Amino acid sequence: MLDYIARMPRIVAALFATVFATVVAAQEIPGLRASLTTHSLVPANAKVELRLLLQIDRDTEVPAELLTGVNLTVKCNDEEQKPIVQAGKPGMVALVAGTRIERVMTFPASAFLPSPDLSQVGRVVVSVAGLAATTTCAFKVAPDTRNVDLATLDLDKTQVVLVTNFGEMTLTFRPDKAPKHVENFLKLCLQGFYDGTKFHRVRTGFMIQGGCPNTKDDSKPEQWGSGGPGYTINAEFNDLRHLRGTLSMARTAEPNTAGSGFFIVHNETPSLDHRYSAFGNLEKGADTLDRICTVPVGGPKNETPVMPVILHAAIVLPVKK
Repeated sequence: MLDYIARMPRIVAALFATVFATVVAAQEIPGLRASLTTHSLVPANAKVELRLLLQIDRDTEVPAELLTGVNLTVKCNDEEQKPIVQAGKPGMVALVAGTRIERVMTFPASAFLPSPDLSQVGRVVVSVAGLAATTTCAFKVAPDTRNVDLATLDLDKTQVVLVTNFGEMTLTFRPDKAPKHVENFLKLCLQGFYDGTKFHRVRTGFMIQGGCPNTKDDSKPEQWGSGGPGYTINAEFNDLRHLRGTLSMARTAEPNTAGSGFFIVHNETPSLDHRYSAFGNLEKGADTLDRICTVPVGGPKNETPVMPVILHAAIVLPVKK
């Protein structure tokens, strides 16, 4: 699917800078600034959205094919892959200064890979052919884990990457302290349960909380935080402290009511120790945690993000026993 949107200068795209992979700017046509972005990590069974942003600083002409066609060079793990080419309209298009054009080009992740059967994370580099110095972006593709058997995983070494619209957070786990919580969390990640949910509760200096399936419905914010997977698991209180970056399980006032809700501690909170089941840690992405903790909040308790904090995907990086 290809989409094409023209926007005037007052519409800003600052958010994309925090969401997407590193951009290398390109300029061949006088008066044109271009950038190519995408999510920094996608599963092999998902779709990749490439966003081509064209900004016109002075009156100029651009090839119509740049606006309507596709001509991408692709590398995966430093090996050249088959280019992605779709013919566009011929001729030139006149654009006035101040014009802002954003194209969204969607492809299956497999279009960028030598084989859909990845055994480890692949690094993909995509360039727009025909632009000076080429407009380029890089992203990673994680193996398809839909058919992974949880029982085959080394829970000490398996990781999960939370891909949000504010960046990534990589989690590691402590099955020695809370084995049932680790297994439950990984099972839900493998099922895609968390994909598309939101961090519905944010308190700077305390924690960010997510994992509720009800957050997929923007029309019922009063139900956010009350949903679950349809079952509960028993508490596994342990001696892990709730330090900055600790991954722990949310619950109701009763101890054995955890299901899918989880939280990541922003700053050390001793009052949570021995009362909530800590089961992992934030290995990478403390900057993402900080960005989320600075979003404006509102709602009855002044802790609901005004700007949605979306968990696009919880991607398992499996390590077998």
